[in-house]
Amino acid sequence: MIAVAQGVVLVLVKLLDSSLFKMKEKAVSLISRISLVDSSKHVVIVEGLLLLNHLLRVLDSGSAFAKEKACVALQDLTFSKENARAIGYRGGISSLLEISQVGTPGSQAFATGVLRNLALFSEIKENFIEENGVGVLLGVVNSGTTLAQENAIGCLCNLVSDDESFKLLVFREDGVQCLMMKVLV
Repeated sequence: MIAVAQGVVLVLVKLLDSSLFKMKEKAVSLISRISLVDSSKHVVIVEGLLLLNHLLRVLDSGSAFAKEKACVALQDLTFSKENARAIGYRGGISSLLEISQVGTPGSQAFATGVLRNLALFSEIKENFIEENGVGVLLGVVNSGTTLAQENAIGCLCNLVSDDESFKLLVFREDGVQCLMMKVLV
């Protein structure tokens, strides 16, 4: 059991500014661990945009381990429209798509989970088009881990929901055939 006091995440966020690589890695690992505990998630969510900015930097320049842990923590932060917009405006979708393509199996699964949450917000769907998100997600559907495939399919479902242009884009990318192959297997 983990007991987390209000303010501890803020201390961990400040440690993410450290010049020591190991310090950053341990801080993001602890933040991710806190975000997984139902009774403690609220202390991560309270830090919102401040934490979000630091986690996005980890996605761009952290180790594979740190990127995976950042994606874990981002999953709960991406249910807010404000946070989703911030991720879209700061290039986070590009970073998440890159991790989905070339990351470790774990980071790929968590990155597609974050993307799945982000795809719920119409304000940032355009970012997926700009970054060739549909093609990347279909690639994950073809070759990712089971969890990554489920999240990629969920993300595609969220993108095409009530959006004819995304439906057409998925069709043009041979997405229907790709998805049918998964259903038939």
